[in-house]
Amino acid sequence: MATVLKRDMRRGYGNKERPVIGELWQRDSTAITDVMTAEGTYQPSNKNIEFSRYYDPEFFKQEIEKVWRRQWLIAGREEDIPNVGDRFPLSVGPDAYMIVRTGAHEFKAYFNSCLHRGATLCAKPESGTSIRCPYHGWEWDIDGSLKKIPSHWDFQELNRLNAALPQVKIDRWGGFLFINADPESPPLAESLGVMPAHFESFGLERRFTKTRFRKLVGANWKASQEAFLESYHLYATHPEGVPFNGDSQSQYDIFPTPNGAIGREAVPSAVPSMHADASATPAAAAMAFAHVAKTWHYPDAELPEIDPSADVRAQIGAWARRAYATTYGRENTQPDAILLDSLLYFMYPQFCMWMSEAVPFAYQFLPHESDSNLSYFDVRLLMPFAEGEIAPPAAQIIEIGLNESIAEKAPLFSFLGMIFDQDMSNMPLIQRGMKAANPKAPFSNVGTYQEALMQHWHELIDRDIAR
Repeated sequence: MATVLKRDMRRGYGNKERPVIGELWQRDSTAITDVMTAEGTYQPSNKNIEFSRYYDPEFFKQEIEKVWRRQWLIAGREEDIPNVGDRFPLSVGPDAYMIVRTGAHEFKAYFNSCLHRGATLCAKPESGTSIRCPYHGWEWDIDGSLKKIPSHWDFQELNRLNAALPQVKIDRWGGFLFINADPESPPLAESLGVMPAHFESFGLERRFTKTRFRKLVGANWKASQEAFLESYHLYATHPEGVPFNGDSQSQYDIFPTPNGAIGREAVPSAVPSMHADASATPAAAAMAFAHVAKTWHYPDAELPEIDPSADVRAQIGAWARRAYATTYGRENTQPDAILLDSLLYFMYPQFCMWMSEAVPFAYQFLPHESDSNLSYFDVRLLMPFAEGEIAPPAAQIIEIGLNESIAEKAPLFSFLGMIFDQDMSNMPLIQRGMKAANPKAPFSNVGTYQEALMQHWHELIDRDIAR
């Protein structure tokens, strides 16, 4: 796949007072890093995306077989199963897996199905020295080796040599656990691409899951994910963010990998959008950012005083750096870009990690067990913990139903729960509306630049299905 930047593509829209994010980064009050100068310049060409691929059951089946069973998928975090014998289930469409900690630094993944009559072996997070089927009591050690078959005399063809639990490939990065059901798949590193290098100083291992939810979404998994692959929707869906988030000034990068791609969406904060009116000054944007950050991230910090005649970004960056040090007992030497802005990294096909101290989220998007019109949106807030402290236990997942509010069910997300609810309110409208499109033109018309990531994801899905 060629890496090329076409000269006729405009990469964002800003002005002197509200510059595109690359220009903001060039003025960063700290050293400019390789992360800030990196550009993923691949430009996709899939401008018209057929709506039927969001709801057609046959297309859904092909995605399960050719994408979900062959790509590296985020399964969870090491902290989710802190003790040997801990395990949790993972559903990926109709497929089901079980992730087990088998040693202090060892993990295994199995197909979540009993070798006897197929019963689910792990239906919820649990722990134990063995894995026991609830139906007839067949039992395996946590390393997958057969331990016991009641009335073994009637199953003489099965033994420890041929009746171990079938394994799924598993690997780790940054405290995350990834699985791949394809035994011939390339190594995880090929799918991670630039992420290990870019996140090297972000300290993913020094974070814990403060809160987490899984929301049943009234739309296909692609539509659900695409709500976060672009900031173009900010103006209409999140108007309260327009005065201090530069949606039109965002930067989109595509870094091809041997097995897919890493996409990056970098959205500047503490700067007004080009959609904001003249009352949204840089100083007002900085104060709006500080109010939001204090509300849920730095509750004990005093709000800053901003001098509008000086470098506003440098001032709010210095304030965030002080607030971080007070809250966590250690210095944060990251650039203003990491303290203030939202850098979202997407690993094909369904994992997203934010490189942002302001909103350190990890997302995964998963297909429904059987319905192409539904999906799951799994979000965890990965917060640092104070210097010298042991990481707090990971929060248990909060299950949120189709018509339930994230803000109400997951209150630790504070105002961001309301933001997520705004996104989720669009999903059923998208899913229904795609089916109601003009039969003579049943496809989307997407932006060349701002919606490039979703274009490329569809290119990759097409590539995988054609294999």
